[in-house]
Amino acid sequence: MEEFRQPGEVKLFFPYAETHFKFRLPWSPLHKRWPEIFLDAPCQVLSGKPFSVYLLIKDADLYPVTIRSLELRLEDVHGNVTEQQFELNLHCEQNLMYRAFPLSREGFSGTLRLSGWITVADKKGKSVRFLSHNFPGLHSRPLEIRLLNHPLPYPENWKAGEMHCHSEFSSDPVEFGAPLRLMQETADAVGLDFVLCTDHSYDFYYHRYSYLDSIEPEGNFREYRNQAIALNSEHPDLPTLIPGEEVSCGNSHGENVHLLVFGHDHFLPGLGDGGRRGFQNHPDLTIAEILERLPGIPTFAAHPKAQIGWLERKIFRRGEWRQEDLKSNIIQGLQFWNGNLGLDYREGKTFWIKQLLKGQRILPIAANDAHGDFNQNIGVKLPLVSLKQQRSHVFGKVRTVVPCASRDIGALRSAFLGECCVCTDGPFVNVSRKGHLLEVEARSNPDFGSLHSVHVYVAESGACLEKVYDDWSFAKDSMELKATLPSPKSGYVRAEVVTRNGNRALCSALFVN
Repeated sequence: MEEFRQPGEVKLFFPYAETHFKFRLPWSPLHKRWPEIFLDAPCQVLSGKPFSVYLLIKDADLYPVTIRSLELRLEDVHGNVTEQQFELNLHCEQNLMYRAFPLSREGFSGTLRLSGWITVADKKGKSVRFLSHNFPGLHSRPLEIRLLNHPLPYPENWKAGEMHCHSEFSSDPVEFGAPLRLMQETADAVGLDFVLCTDHSYDFYYHRYSYLDSIEPEGNFREYRNQAIALNSEHPDLPTLIPGEEVSCGNSHGENVHLLVFGHDHFLPGLGDGGRRGFQNHPDLTIAEILERLPGIPTFAAHPKAQIGWLERKIFRRGEWRQEDLKSNIIQGLQFWNGNLGLDYREGKTFWIKQLLKGQRILPIAANDAHGDFNQNIGVKLPLVSLKQQRSHVFGKVRTVVPCASRDIGALRSAFLGECCVCTDGPFVNVSRKGHLLEVEARSNPDFGSLHSVHVYVAESGACLEKVYDDWSFAKDSMELKATLPSPKSGYVRAEVVTRNGNRALCSALFVN
């Protein structure tokens, strides 16, 4: 679903809302003397995969509580219902903790609606009961879990990944991420092979459990990296965690932009727009200075055409990626599909195509910028004042798929140094070359809907615009297309597919000269 804003509206949104920071003010409508307590669960589950609902508790070190009980209710679209009750008496005194409750899909189909009544007591014995979460000012709505019945429609030896997400090492006065272990388990349920963790460079300067206390960033980054590598070793059957970073760095106008780095060994500095230096928010290093430190490591421009509110521009000195920032031809990709199909996507896609027309072989990247947010996101809309909830930017909902025989970090890194990938929220499409012919392939399955249309676009070398090279419309229930076309003599071709359910995919450009 596309996301629209009213003219002049301030866009400032941070997921997994931290509600206890109040800038030394005596009062904030978001500040309550209770920890943040909420349920989360995968947005979809592959057939045959186990899954759980998670109860997360944040800031119980400040406000200790006891979780007395949890009452869960699951209902599918056909009216099938089950209810479970758990007597917990779980004492919570840590900064971030969770409890997983395994769920069964037996007897259910379609989309599950999950509600949970949570009963909690504070250290004085005062008891409260709430539905799904205790975030102030928001109504509670059920989590929605889509039960998939068919294998994902990707070819053998292609791997799917979440390319932009945040763990608990991204923690600051307005947001926090999820434990790495939960991200790995959820990735398995939703059908991912790997997770590129991209925690904020500016958050590594501070302790994740005390976000105003400085810490040595290299050591903090090393702990994060070691945790991810250890989880990979302990659970080789689960998706690979790739410890990366979202680095704040300076664009050609001296503004802060974000660079996603694919699995590097050493911390990359970037305090620019972290908000903890008052109004001193100039970038520490430029894009070029960061790239000099990353030979052989794939990098991607994060949300290159994000719609930035005036508050972010003026206070945090945030900007957008520009043409001059890509002239080095070193950036491997543009992550313009960022969890939704709104203005960010449309302007970012146009920006990507403009690079292709200039002959730049740059990948499209799809990801979600999820901070936990496995099912929906609840975050700060206006600091100190209001929250917001929505179902975009959900972990694993859109993903990037690459040809790769292994889930090994080194193999995946090499794949993203290549020129082939697919961005999708369900189906698959790709164009390859065999001799003087192009081979066009598109696939879907009943979970995402039959094929509705496939378009192949071409731009000859020196062209100012793309044009449609060929297209197909489909009768109901068509799940696959395999077609051949004569190859153009120069330039590039690329393809897009849309299903009857509204799911879509687009592939990287195939340059033929």
